[in-house]
Amino acid sequence: MALGLQLSLPNARAEKNRIVFPLALIRSNFLFYVVFNIKILLTKYPMHNIEIIEGYPAIYLRDEDALCIADLHLGYEEALAASSGIALPSRQLKEVEHKLKAAISKCKRKIARLIINGDLKHVFSESSKQEWKEVPVFVEFTLNFVEEIILVRGNHDTFLGPLKRFSNIKIVNELCMDDVLFIHGHNKDFLSIIRKAKETKNVIVAHEHPFLILGDCVGARVRLPCFLMGKLRLRGYEKNLIVMPAFSPLAGGTAVNVASKEEFLSPILKSAEVNHDGMEVCAVDEEIGTLGFPELRKWKAVSLCL
Repeated sequence: MALGLQLSLPNARAEKNRIVFPLALIRSNFLFYVVFNIKILLTKYPMHNIEIIEGYPAIYLRDEDALCIADLHLGYEEALAASSGIALPSRQLKEVEHKLKAAISKCKRKIARLIINGDLKHVFSESSKQEWKEVPVFVEFTLNFVEEIILVRGNHDTFLGPLKRFSNIKIVNELCMDDVLFIHGHNKDFLSIIRKAKETKNVIVAHEHPFLILGDCVGARVRLPCFLMGKLRLRGYEKNLIVMPAFSPLAGGTAVNVASKEEFLSPILKSAEVNHDGMEVCAVDEEIGTLGFPELRKWKAVSLCL
């Protein structure tokens, strides 16, 4: 990842409260500077209790001493081999554990609970052999750092036999915590769920696996997982909407800077209640940190033509 970033984003530099870096564009022969003050996001979408962990696809809820991640898709390698014949080494679990430990270390206080906003495991139709092995290992690893795990059920979270022996795991379909509603984002009946939680000001979803594709005129490419932030406009009121990137380093997703609204996966992001092109982007990378970008409509025209 670091090598790709050096190729695609040369001479990146950090200034106080903002990131400035040259982005070489495919459709032109000049460097276009993206300058965006991350503090603007915090003003436009005030979320006093919510922080993006610097450089990681994770959210910290300060008042609740909770960390939230999503879309781990444990068991992905075995499922990929079974469906397509592509064999990958089983390395995802170690990477997920490494990232989780690093994200927890960046929290300001000891974390009491981990919220998994859907898709802890990958296979729909059963619990695979890899899932029976890796899900308990991940849970035991996580419980070294937290007292409780809350799994907000995603569309992949079927056949949860590997979790049955753990008493400190709570499984829910949605979760309200302080002024935040957590839902995975796959349910077509999302409006009724959100309306029931009318007092919450923020909705955090996953499922989409958003990422950016950046590159330059010589063909270098880099993929960066990213958060999307916007508004969910309902009749008579609105809520802040955050879309989380996948915690899995292997799972696919949506390249948000080149995809049309129709190509998005989540029914929430496809709906009329969300202005897709008005969403703003925070990309994350372990080495560089957090990169803030303007709303999608302002730079889609000059994004990569893939």
